[in-house]
Amino acid sequence: MRERLVSRFGRSLLRMMFVVVAAAGLVWPASAAQAHEVAGAGATNFRTTLSALAPAVPGVSLSVVENGSRLQAINTTDQDLIVQGYTGEPFAKIGPGGVFLNDNSPATYLNTDRYATTVVPAGVDGKGEPRWRKVSGDHVYRWHDHRIHWMLKTLPAPVAADPGAEHRVSDWKVVLDHGGRTLTATGALDWIPGPSPTPWLLLAIAIAVVIAAGGLFPRLGFRLLAAGAGLMLAADLLHSAGVAAVETGSLAQRLGALLGADATALVVWPFGILAAWRLAYRSRFAAVIAACVGALLGFSMALDDAPVWWRSSAPTGLSMTLDRATVAVVIGAAAGLVVAVALMSLRSVRQRIDASAANAAAGAGSAASDASAVGDGSAAGDGSAAGSEPAGLATVDGSGDDSANAAAALPAARAGAAAVLAADGAAAADRADVSEPADAAGRADPLDGGSADASDGGGADGDAVGVGASGVPRRSVAGYLAVGGVGVVAGTGIGIGLRSADTPVVASAAGPALSDVGAGRVAYFGSRQAGIAVPAQPQAHSWVAGFDLLDGVDAKALQGLLRQWSAAAARMAEGQGVGQPDDHVVTGSGPCALTVTFGFGPSLFGKAGIPADARPAALTPLPAFTGDRLDPAASHGDLGVIVAADDPLVVFHAARVLRRIAGPVARLRWGQSGFAATPGATAPGSTGRNLMGQVDGTNNPKPADPDFATKVFVSGDDQPAWLRNGSYLVVRRIRMILDDWDGLTLDAQQKVIGRRKDTGAPLSGGQETTPANYGTTQPDGSPAIPVTAHIRLAAPAFNNGAAMLRRGWSYSDGDEAGLLFLAYQADPRRGFIPVQQRLAGNDALSKFIRHEASALFAIPGGVPDGGYVGQDLFAGNAS
Repeated sequence: MRERLVSRFGRSLLRMMFVVVAAAGLVWPASAAQAHEVAGAGATNFRTTLSALAPAVPGVSLSVVENGSRLQAINTTDQDLIVQGYTGEPFAKIGPGGVFLNDNSPATYLNTDRYATTVVPAGVDGKGEPRWRKVSGDHVYRWHDHRIHWMLKTLPAPVAADPGAEHRVSDWKVVLDHGGRTLTATGALDWIPGPSPTPWLLLAIAIAVVIAAGGLFPRLGFRLLAAGAGLMLAADLLHSAGVAAVETGSLAQRLGALLGADATALVVWPFGILAAWRLAYRSRFAAVIAACVGALLGFSMALDDAPVWWRSSAPTGLSMTLDRATVAVVIGAAAGLVVAVALMSLRSVRQRIDASAANAAAGAGSAASDASAVGDGSAAGDGSAAGSEPAGLATVDGSGDDSANAAAALPAARAGAAAVLAADGAAAADRADVSEPADAAGRADPLDGGSADASDGGGADGDAVGVGASGVPRRSVAGYLAVGGVGVVAGTGIGIGLRSADTPVVASAAGPALSDVGAGRVAYFGSRQAGIAVPAQPQAHSWVAGFDLLDGVDAKALQGLLRQWSAAAARMAEGQGVGQPDDHVVTGSGPCALTVTFGFGPSLFGKAGIPADARPAALTPLPAFTGDRLDPAASHGDLGVIVAADDPLVVFHAARVLRRIAGPVARLRWGQSGFAATPGATAPGSTGRNLMGQVDGTNNPKPADPDFATKVFVSGDDQPAWLRNGSYLVVRRIRMILDDWDGLTLDAQQKVIGRRKDTGAPLSGGQETTPANYGTTQPDGSPAIPVTAHIRLAAPAFNNGAAMLRRGWSYSDGDEAGLLFLAYQADPRRGFIPVQQRLAGNDALSKFIRHEASALFAIPGGVPDGGYVGQDLFAGNAS
């Protein structure tokens, strides 16, 4: 019998688990939990602050809202306020006529959601006239500006290395235009470690213990459970209201913030409220429902909202202390409800076992007494034992002697006990505790259909929890299912969303016919140095070097070196010799598009009569980046030289000439040769490939772009005369770990980069030149271009519009090989540095590359005919 009772308890637990699983299946059809978030962002240790909007304009304000998830602009003036997008294009317009968005701006689509997962339509690139579309008649607009918050699910490398310390992640800038006047908003993104979660965990445990005690004390049990369920629901509602308070989107968005992912609260809260109400009537089935609701709310809160205990900020209108307290209350009350119901079930089974055993023993004794009292051995025959036996106890056959009758009485008593349990399971569904009526008036439980009369609790423990089909009347099940059905229908209707389809991949078309190599000629003299924007394609061979001035070199000697270098470069660019014996190395060769580009390193200033304070601020040495393994002997330099041509002999000859000229003034610090595809091996205009087999340079700025010059060249009257029309060059020797790379599958390699290896098309679809759509997803819902893909992290859209003109070559040196990375830009502080800070340690490509050498050079403006490079730097000192 004990085994059967334990088996019955096991079946009850299984039924309870079925209720939980079934409820979860209804509540979470499209998400894992009832996450309380605003715009896809929850508790975090990232903090976005706005430092200033300058110059200040009365009636115009900008602020950071929704815990760093959005910017808010307000304009109550009579002139339009235009917000610039990620590439400087007009994105949003707020003014007297309302709010307008430019449908020709990628930012219009990328800013729709927190992680830029919205697909940018083909052809939208920010170029051309804006296509304004009115979205509101208000004077205020909020948008997700991806310059102000961290876009990845992984931590920045410095934060991951030391998460317990505060870190400045980045400085950001957003440019606005107010009636033709430029306004600049600047701010910072910081990592602020959160508090210890211990106090809140202890609070949750204390609440759980108090409510769980209800499973041990019959008289207080239902009251504690009802109070626990009400407290849990009130805390969850307050927590959700705090989240909804900072959401200012549409009505549907505000309701979504209140009701949670997929509007799951429409299912959970009605069940919880109904269960709390029925617990006041001592409904055992309501206790099970309350435990199920607690399991769902507690699990989802622990999974999605418990991090607020140890994180420094969260999107909520509540104080952080109150927000953390509501999370602790929900988790603690939920755990207490589940444990209390389990304890009540255990106590019920134990009491049933004891009561059944007592009834069986009493029945056996009574049957033996009756058998001996009747002289002819006949039984009473009324189907029950004397007075105290429960109905259904089997009679004992009176034939035979007393010992036989007594022996037969024991199994009969056991059978009677089993009948008692069966009858108890099929009797009134919701009996009150035998020692206490359901309420003061002794009312019946109208929904559950059971009697509240104290006499209805005869036999076993009245507060036992049963979920068997025989223990729950049809009206009870129908009532709860009706509530759940309404919630499911409403929640499903609100939670439906659209998913974007993948764009098909189309192979790029073949290019035009190939051209001659040797006749290529690039003039040395001009307004800008050659080798930066011309020729359009990097030449097939290169030599990049750094030189240091010898000790004691003065301004006159340095000027003489630069004059001789310029004269030699001009002659060699025309295919002419320089009057030295080694001219015969290139006899019969054409210029082969030879270019020679010169630069000045940070360490040059303060030497050779050049004042140290003449160094431009943008020429500050590059900071250290996570993962760098730089060789100082192969890095830096007072002077930089870049020689490139389509023939290796031409490059060798030019490099040797320049080294020989430099001998009396400067020594070679380091030099590195590079190579690319030979002209004629690929179609003219096609993008080159690196040693990993990937196309490299697809999204380079194009000379035809209207903002090409502002991205690549230095301009403005506030710049030194020698640097105008010049640029800044970052050189990095990046070793490729090719054996590890080759061990990846093709699919894995493509996901690391974010492009197809064969065509160069982004994994979001299209062809090589198709703009990457970072919102495109795969059938399983994951991003088509992974969040750690190289092109996503390096994209100007996610780096404050940072752009560089990359002209790199591959290199091979024994067993080592990799990329000789060269990037020209107007300011490395707005170009290479922020991009590399995002890439370092976060880029999936980081596992397969190693930065081993580095240099930064200021590239002076072009050389006038008869002049020499950088001559304006020596104004007043020329000999």
